[in-house]
Amino acid sequence: MKRWMALLMIVVWVLSGCGNKEGNVGLKSPDGKPVTFQPRHVTCPQCHMPLKSMIDSAQIVLKDGRVEVFDDPGCMVLWMKAHAIDPEAVKMWVYTRDTHRWIEAPKAHYSQTDPTPMGYGFGAYEKDTKGRLSFDEMRLRVLRGLTLKDPRIRKKLLGY
Repeated sequence: MKRWMALLMIVVWVLSGCGNKEGNVGLKSPDGKPVTFQPRHVTCPQCHMPLKSMIDSAQIVLKDGRVEVFDDPGCMVLWMKAHAIDPEAVKMWVYTRDTHRWIEAPKAHYSQTDPTPMGYGFGAYEKDTKGRLSFDEMRLRVLRGLTLKDPRIRKKLLGY
């Protein structure tokens, strides 16, 4: 009886999407716009973590309309590199911390010290202020590993 109960729990867990390590099968955007999703029901294809919030999330709409949703802009950048995706060939969106809406990732301004889900530190903002980075600069820093995950960078930017 206990074995059957355990097996049933595993089947329910997998079917609910908690075991999905392939991203977000079925999300489509024929018009290239960001899709609506329920936090905790989608999984980042880079780090395989369920998204806990819209804040800091990012999306890529591929040419075929398929959508990948990420929990951190840094995950989006690394996933694109791993899959040899040219940023010019897709639509990229980020959910902003200041206006709480989706904007095109290249038009956003990025902080360097926000507590993002995977710890890269690059929170997206619609409004620019001193010290914020462009998308290209944020992307370059992620690719070079110059993020809050690096203890030297963390110490330089946060003092610890």
